[in-house]
Amino acid sequence: MQLPELLQLLGTENELFTLSLLRYGGILLRNFPIQNAQEFATVIKHLRIGHSVDYIGGDSPRNKIIEGVYTSTEAPRSMKLPLRNELSYGKKHPSHIYFYCDTPPAENGETIISDARKIYQSIDPDVRNRFIKKDLRFVSRYPCKRNFMQIITKKHKSWIHVFETEDKREVERKCSANKISFQWNENDWLEISQVRPSVISHPVTQENVWFNHAHHFDLNPKSLGWGRYLGAKLLNCRKNTLLHEVFFADGTAIPREDLYHILDVMDERTVYLPWQKGDVLILDNVLAMHGRAPFKGKRRILTAMTGH
Repeated sequence: MQLPELLQLLGTENELFTLSLLRYGGILLRNFPIQNAQEFATVIKHLRIGHSVDYIGGDSPRNKIIEGVYTSTEAPRSMKLPLRNELSYGKKHPSHIYFYCDTPPAENGETIISDARKIYQSIDPDVRNRFIKKDLRFVSRYPCKRNFMQIITKKHKSWIHVFETEDKREVERKCSANKISFQWNENDWLEISQVRPSVISHPVTQENVWFNHAHHFDLNPKSLGWGRYLGAKLLNCRKNTLLHEVFFADGTAIPREDLYHILDVMDERTVYLPWQKGDVLILDNVLAMHGRAPFKGKRRILTAMTGH
């Protein structure tokens, strides 16, 4: 099958694709002639399930390839990226997220996925109700220019990279447009804050899903491993430069055992998806969670997002 035939199929079977996404949360396209970032973007356009959105306000280390297409999170190879829904810490989040395998990993490096409906159902009711009742406050801080240590770690982006502009007034406009609270701190550091629920309902199916980044924003050794945890504590020894923090919306601390329980539930519900060259994975960003397994060798997975 040639690319034009695939694009025609995506058009004629659009309803089937849409219904399948709502049922399963994700679809894998394999053994189709998708060769590069531009063809990946063309496939997304022909799926007709939303308009392209940029990664404004997101701070995972990525590079922009073409308009609307980025590299997937460029964290250290040996690091596992826990499950999450993209931009669940923001009021504006993509409805769908897409991945394209440009270079399969030499060893491991699977994209991990899970059903957010099953995560919701599997979390201890006491923990779930505590999160639902209190809501969550996500705080992030970014320098104007990254220093030497931040360049080495790649994780701590500048606000110039997060908002794709060097104009502070444009940053403020984008924060307001995306309903993000902000303040400018000492030495041109930007602090942003967003209050979000921990559970939402899918806009079409009305099913409840676990939908938050609490376990990502908490700095803990279970997620990072003791080496990275201690390094992160040293790098972020000043509170006003700490990349991420998460609290209940009333400002109280989230019990660490609650976050560890959530991570354990996610590990139990994780599915590992091995990559082949040319694969395209389509996920409903509310119904499905995604992450990344550690890997060796080269790995290049591209990503894109759409919204309604």
